[in-house]
Amino acid sequence: MDRDWAKLGEAVRHARKSAELKQDELAAAVNVSRATIQAIERGDSFKKITHTHRAIAAHFGWDPGSIEATLAGGEPSPAEASADTAPPAFNGVASAPEDLPLRIKAALADGPLVDAAVIALPTEDGDEDPDAQMVVIVRGRRGASDEQLRRAMLQWERTEASLRRPEGGAKGAEVRPES
Repeated sequence: MDRDWAKLGEAVRHARKSAELKQDELAAAVNVSRATIQAIERGDSFKKITHTHRAIAAHFGWDPGSIEATLAGGEPSPAEASADTAPPAFNGVASAPEDLPLRIKAALADGPLVDAAVIALPTEDGDEDPDAQMVVIVRGRRGASDEQLRRAMLQWERTEASLRRPEGGAKGAEVRPES
């Protein structure tokens, strides 16, 4: 089966420009390099659909089957969200999964949201598709001033950069926020 990677690249470029995003902004949003976004938009062929393709589709709110449809010559379609399928709100975000510990649920509901990130855990074999991901929710202290939230954001940006470094320290090393 031939896949039209150029068609997918055009769709990604169109969606990015419609969202008024630069390539580096989209890259940061889906945790890849700008070169990866450029390769996708150029229509470079990939061996398979990757986690990056799925993350881009989710970022633009495409239906999960949109990548396959576009590669087959179709167009991406928006994800269907109805009252029957949409999760209930949990403090302004999708509901917390039932299996989260109570202390995590409480932390998710407490304080202003500073930022959030989904970070792919590196694979031992260097495969681009991660075996697992971590989700980080950064909340400020309840009642924090704008200045305190700004400082929290700067601290998170430094910490996030260390978490996303490919070398990330020795295998099994504990990752600690910078102080």
